[in-house]
Amino acid sequence: MNRFTSSFSIKQTLKDNDFIVSINENKKILFNKTEKSFLQSNKITPPKDKLYEIFKMEGNSVFLTGELNDLKEDQIYLSKRDLYPYLNEESLMIVSRAFQLFDWIHKQNYCSRTGNKLSEVRDDLSKFCDKCPREYFPKMSPCILVLLTHGNEILLVRHNSEIRTLYTAIAGFVDLGETLEECVEREVFEEVGLRIKNINYVGSQSWPFPNQLMMAFQAEAISKDVHIDEKEILEASWFKPNDLPTIPPEPSLSNLLIKRAIDSLT
Repeated sequence: MNRFTSSFSIKQTLKDNDFIVSINENKKILFNKTEKSFLQSNKITPPKDKLYEIFKMEGNSVFLTGELNDLKEDQIYLSKRDLYPYLNEESLMIVSRAFQLFDWIHKQNYCSRTGNKLSEVRDDLSKFCDKCPREYFPKMSPCILVLLTHGNEILLVRHNSEIRTLYTAIAGFVDLGETLEECVEREVFEEVGLRIKNINYVGSQSWPFPNQLMMAFQAEAISKDVHIDEKEILEASWFKPNDLPTIPPEPSLSNLLIKRAIDSLT
């Protein structure tokens, strides 16, 4: 890890040892089954679409482009639903930035004020409306995760969403004008009816499903008297560290958050 530094350029050109990340119009990303990698060697048929530098790595660059032709037998386009088993911390960083930049470059094309078509993306990641005039920059959605402890137990919930079999941390989007800590307190009270104390920041993770910046916290519940919001939560239960249900797998931030909380209790 830490070989990659985020960058962006529309002016850099592909060099011999650079890599390509390819996403097609169906929002699928190219994966090499033999190398187990989303980074493709540039020794392939040159892409027809533009190339955008999105990372620098140890003297080389990673470029984002559209669909590639003449694929090898071990290359396949994967949907977001299918790529998760192949992710680790490094590849999650790659696909997260690639998907979010792909959406910004190719899907966000019109001014919200005038309906005018925006300019092509520029080197500072901005697009420009010449009718307003106004500059636009890509947006992301800040989201909190919070894992509650009480005594020697942790609170895990099942969300009323697509993946209902996993027990995980409480999650929610940050409201306008709200601090992260205020969001943590509000989401906990709204979803499980608990008051909390000792809120501590744990870490963050870019999450491309679709465009979230996840920020994780651990806090202590003042009581164990849970009252769930049935629109958001299917179940909320207290668990001891040696008797956990099925939790999200690595490299998700929720997995790290749960394991860290367990370590703090043992």
